[in-house]
Amino acid sequence: MNINPKVINKEISLIRQISIKSREYKDVINLTVGEPDLPIPCEIVEETTLYMKNNRMGYPMLGGSLEIREEIVNFYNTKYGSSYKIDEVIVTAGATEAISTTLRAILNEGDEVLIPLPFYPGYLPNIDLNGGVSVFIDTTTDELQLTVETLKKHLTPKTKALILNYPNNPSGMILSKKNLDEIMNFLRDKDIYIISDEIYSEIVFDDDFISVGKYDFLKEKIILINGFSKSHSMTGWRLGYILTSKKLKDQLIKVHQYTITAPSIVSEYGGYIALSKCSDMSSYTKEYKKRCEYVYNRLNSMGIVTLRPKGSFYIFGSLGNFNLTSSLDFALDLLENKHVAVVPGIAFGVEGYFRISCTKPVEILKTALDKIEDYMEKYRSN
Repeated sequence: MNINPKVINKEISLIRQISIKSREYKDVINLTVGEPDLPIPCEIVEETTLYMKNNRMGYPMLGGSLEIREEIVNFYNTKYGSSYKIDEVIVTAGATEAISTTLRAILNEGDEVLIPLPFYPGYLPNIDLNGGVSVFIDTTTDELQLTVETLKKHLTPKTKALILNYPNNPSGMILSKKNLDEIMNFLRDKDIYIISDEIYSEIVFDDDFISVGKYDFLKEKIILINGFSKSHSMTGWRLGYILTSKKLKDQLIKVHQYTITAPSIVSEYGGYIALSKCSDMSSYTKEYKKRCEYVYNRLNSMGIVTLRPKGSFYIFGSLGNFNLTSSLDFALDLLENKHVAVVPGIAFGVEGYFRISCTKPVEILKTALDKIEDYMEKYRSN
């Protein structure tokens, strides 16, 4: 078959591979995919159902309906101190399409994209398929915080973009105000795009998240990505958005149009209801925090050193205190012997860690952690 070799050499992510393999076990506890288990707010479902009954389901407006774009702008500007306008938004088919559209639009062959470790696995294939080169920045010695000093060491004349993902998947870390201020001020006079994946911005435990959109002096370089899958449990609606300057938006929308034309008009209306009538999702955040705190305490009590997450619904545990050399072997063996599915750290570019998705009730998480604790006994270093 005469297929692009870049495609042939790609595989589906380890997250999906292990999730698929877990289906072999009827009693498995699957803690892999980051899909919220909390229900979609009923008002979104009810209002959208009425909309479908009473309106013709035609083609959506390119870039998104005026109603949802207005709500997105009002929401971000009010909550995060940004200054976006309605013509600086593209409504996308999830944050994933927003990432793909962005990288397809800005990358030329050989351009370098800086990615702090650990990273969301979806970035790499999109960079590679579009001719870019991924350059990794190790943050494991700085408590998973990107610093301006570390960033400086990785810049080259080929650097095209920096991807920031905070709250971070898989660690739940958030950049401190000091680190973010220093990074943004350093990039002020650099010809580098800042791609900020803020999909977990609404799941923050201590209210200390700062959106990159706040840095108005970098607006011409910032491409901000978000969506509704995590905040409102709307994973199946496939709805996200890009916020950027009008100059950049006018280029990105060309790629967006010829990729999907537009997301479903039904999904767009659901997103409009989500922001106009269900913008306060603090009760969901409270539940995720409770779960993460429980898992954090349990893992540390059994010797699995873990940084306390500041957002998202993930825990990233270290295997450093155990006689384990491969996070993938660990994840596969745990699945086979204890029927608990977790994601190996190598899936996020970091060996010696694993990720737990806290998208199950505490009683199920307790059962899973009991099994993990029993499994880990034979691998203790002392």
